[in-house]
Amino acid sequence: MTERQPDLLALWCVPRSRSTAFERAMYERGDFLVVHEPFSRVCDFGTAEVAGRTCTGQEQVMAALADAAADRPVFFKDTTDFALDRLAADPAFLKRCRHAAMVRNPRDTVRSHLRMQSDATSAAMGFGHLWDIVSTVTSSGLPMHLVDGDRVAGDPETEMRRYCAAMDIAFLPESLAFRKEPPPSWRATGRWHAGASESSALGAAPAGKGTLPDELERTAAAFERDQLPYYELITAALGRDGDHEPEVP
Repeated sequence: MTERQPDLLALWCVPRSRSTAFERAMYERGDFLVVHEPFSRVCDFGTAEVAGRTCTGQEQVMAALADAAADRPVFFKDTTDFALDRLAADPAFLKRCRHAAMVRNPRDTVRSHLRMQSDATSAAMGFGHLWDIVSTVTSSGLPMHLVDGDRVAGDPETEMRRYCAAMDIAFLPESLAFRKEPPPSWRATGRWHAGASESSALGAAPAGKGTLPDELERTAAAFERDQLPYYELITAALGRDGDHEPEVP
């Protein structure tokens, strides 16, 4: 009987989807090495640290994650502000991971992003880049689970149970309460994670909503129109309403 390899869980997310709060719940578990946004970090800053290794490209990130997962379970999440376009170059890495995608409705996602970065581009909202990843994974014949950031806020336990069932890992209810300090890897981009850092539990982050100036609201409306078709493609492909999800224990 072949021994099961340690888990390597990939969570691919649009920015501002509540993915960092979800990551914090995985960090609370204590049974995974949690790696914070290594692909987008190497795209943005030129280097990323993965399990003590300095990576300077997406291929190196894939190799470092796979090596780390040879000895212990690894969870990483990454956001799609940038085109993470080298995944298809390493089919073995794709097959080594168990994949999930995380979205939130484009209206709130876009506005949350623009409050943080008013000069962001429409592409940086990330739905198109995430769709490219979903297409790459699913066209390889691999399953992919959908995490919904709105459901995380409304019913975090059920959404986490769905995720754990899909990833074939134990659901740990204690992981939903945040007792540990936020991971040190958040510090470099800390202003983006203020809500997840300040919250006491998954789904309990401050709302952080407010009106945008008129000109920025017009930009937001245009970006929302741009991103909506990709959101619909992603949710149609992966099953927004859980109709293709495994049974929640």
